[in-house]
Amino acid sequence: MVFLKFILEAYEGMNVMSTVDNVGGIIRIAIMEGFEKEMDELLAELGKKVAMEPAEWNETPAF
Repeated sequence: MVFLKFILEAYEGMNVMSTVDNVGGIIRIAIMEGFEKEMDELLAELGKKVAMEPAEWNETPAF
């Protein structure tokens, strides 16, 4: 997760990474509008070096 965090932070303004479950290694990447294609390409390339798989996450509002 730390490796991904530093790589994704290098692409400042394209995304925001947050940890959903640090024990399970689940992160959430919010992609800024207009950068979807670039992030898909970046994540595909990173997927060659780090095991990753997409996960569905439905956030329930806390109110």
